[in-house]
Amino acid sequence: MGFLKRFLKWIGIFVGFVLLIIIAVGIAIMLIVDKPFVESKMEEQLHRQVRIGDFSGGIFSALSGFTVKDVRISNYKTEKELESLKGKAVADNDLFVSLKSFNFKVAIPPLLKKQFVLKELMLYSPQINIVRYKSGAFNFSDLLVPKKLTPEERLELEKKMKEEAEKPKEPSKPLKADDIPVAINIGSIGMEDGNINFVDMASEQKINIYKVTAKVYDIKIDPANLEKNDSVLLKVFAGIKTTGRKASGSVESFDIGFDINGNVIPFDKKTRVLNPEIFVKAGSPYGKVTGLQIFNEMMNVEQLAKYSGKIDFLKKEIDWKNGYVKIHFKDNIVTLEEGRFANDDYGLAFGGKINTSSMGLDLKSDMTLAAKHTVKMKEKTEKLVDKALTGKMREYVKASDIADVAIKPLLNEKGEVFLKYEIKGTAEKPKVALVHPVLKALSDVIKDATKDVASQLADKAKDVAKEKAEEKLKGKTDKATEKASQKLKKLF
Repeated sequence: MGFLKRFLKWIGIFVGFVLLIIIAVGIAIMLIVDKPFVESKMEEQLHRQVRIGDFSGGIFSALSGFTVKDVRISNYKTEKELESLKGKAVADNDLFVSLKSFNFKVAIPPLLKKQFVLKELMLYSPQINIVRYKSGAFNFSDLLVPKKLTPEERLELEKKMKEEAEKPKEPSKPLKADDIPVAINIGSIGMEDGNINFVDMASEQKINIYKVTAKVYDIKIDPANLEKNDSVLLKVFAGIKTTGRKASGSVESFDIGFDINGNVIPFDKKTRVLNPEIFVKAGSPYGKVTGLQIFNEMMNVEQLAKYSGKIDFLKKEIDWKNGYVKIHFKDNIVTLEEGRFANDDYGLAFGGKINTSSMGLDLKSDMTLAAKHTVKMKEKTEKLVDKALTGKMREYVKASDIADVAIKPLLNEKGEVFLKYEIKGTAEKPKVALVHPVLKALSDVIKDATKDVASQLADKAKDVAKEKAEEKLKGKTDKATEKASQKLKKLF
């Protein structure tokens, strides 16, 4: 009992001490931390002009959380430039980042139970402008450069690096669930209603990612109970579009909406090693793409082009509504299942695998052209047949009849052109092969048709010759009979 009393007394003293620190820090924040203080500290660290609309938090904001509103941050500035901009607003044409609000909220009581509960870490309505210069540097590259060290700091760093170099090197160990000292419970992390502009000065490419909501939420990881608590939910909704023509690459322009929902299993339950497995259903409520290399190859695959010409009556611009695909990711392999989308010209079903490390493709796709395009396919085939027919064959063979025979293998039971493809290679250099139908060369189809006609003509010529021979024989017989009858008449 004596020990229990002392233990409870120590706990009471510890809790009181913690509360005292929290209150002291909270009061310090209220007295010291204001907008000018935060702005000056951020400018000092970021080398950028910073303006804040409001900074709010209670006594417990040091740990429980705080809210920062209407933040605007400029691009890089020298100390002299920052001095000249004091008291001035951040110019719109010099904006690096802005956001309507930033919320950070932590639950305190669980910390005493070795549980980290983060209620919220969210950016609301962020505006981010990213520029990649012709040199290859970004407008945030300076933030990645380590700060300048004093001679004393440099000597200390060199000493530590030398000590580390002399130590025997051990292979880096993968992160395991057991390395996490506390159970993690997080409400939501991410951004809502964001807008990101990217400008690549080298390729003159401009991309805008708009209406971005991207967050992970309901994060529950408990090393002591990994079977039940090893999951992260995720949600992404955004539109992404080009705002300028791309000089090169696997696509020219696009405007695509994404709606992704799914879950992630961060740790492998058997090995307990961090090895994320992702299951999502990715939807695209709308989309428009021009010059997609894979689709261009599908439209103009050589075997089909020689047979019925390029499928140039289909639009170069692909657009769709309500497309979707199921995605599974594990060990650098993306598996696509039940992918499909459709528009007025065709329906496309697809699936397969993509290696995210090499961008290698192993995909299969079925394309069904709308019935209205069957006539156009036949017309193109008929023109090619007509060019191939020569001599007297044109008198006996109709190009339209041969075109009917040629296009028949392409049609499904509904009379629609149905094609199956295999796609290998890489995203930038896809190798597309038509695997269904197995088509004869158009020249062979024409030869077969003309052979049949030639055979029929030969049979007909034989019949005519036979008839003539029979008629001739009959004529000779009649003459002989007449002569014999005349002789008989003379005798009698």
